[in-house]
Amino acid sequence: MENLTWKISNGCAIITGRHEKISVLNVPSKINGYDVVAISTEAFTEDETLEVVQINANLNSIGVGAFSFCENLREINLPHSINILEDAVFEGCINLENLSLPPELTKISKALCEECSSLTSIEIPQNVKVIEQRAFEFCLNLRHVIFCGEVESIENGAFFLCRRLESFFMPDSVTRTGKEILLGCRKLKQIHLSHSLRRIESGLLARCQNLTSLAIPESVEVICNGAFAECRSLENFALKNCDVSMGVKVFEGCEKLLANPTFVERMKELINSTTSIR
Repeated sequence: MENLTWKISNGCAIITGRHEKISVLNVPSKINGYDVVAISTEAFTEDETLEVVQINANLNSIGVGAFSFCENLREINLPHSINILEDAVFEGCINLENLSLPPELTKISKALCEECSSLTSIEIPQNVKVIEQRAFEFCLNLRHVIFCGEVESIENGAFFLCRRLESFFMPDSVTRTGKEILLGCRKLKQIHLSHSLRRIESGLLARCQNLTSLAIPESVEVICNGAFAECRSLENFALKNCDVSMGVKVFEGCEKLLANPTFVERMKELINSTTSIR
């Protein structure tokens, strides 16, 4: 406690940093009789000595970039009381292997775990409705994403270049995605798209080089530009809605599909009979 710096706001203590750099940080429940409720913006950002964070307080929130680029951080416990993790809290924490997100979160904030390249698994809590842009971008060793609730929106690049992700089961509660959410997930073999989607956004599954089969839900009305570009192993493509509007270069570089004359002819007929998205 003596090593920490803090401020008092509305009768509560907020951690703002520390005087000396040490490998193990203990966040107490009280400081000078005040309840510790938050860790402020960039409180420990770029702290190269920090390895373990033990939080004993009933925190409500952790501010923007509070632990960003703590490259040696490998362990942190997040109390269940936290309902807000701001943008980029763990961005660039390249040695963080395990992270249990608090159950009271309603969103996964922008760039929350971007470049957490040692993270292998993440569980999305039940109350989360939105996964914001680049939340898990460049999590190069992420293998498992488990959805516990009814996520409604996954924004741009949320899982961009998660190169070891082998399966992704999008909940049917998802009604909207951003662009390129799974672009470059080159180990991806199994994908379930939400049956509530109306649009397949640009680059959604581009460069997923191990994907062999893809079924488009009947709910989909629009497939945007380059949605499946460079999916070189894709050979089975099921499309139920024959009124879907198709963008350009949707299958560019999909070598096995484009080598199938029946598929090529079918796509030509589809594009000629519907309004193409430009």
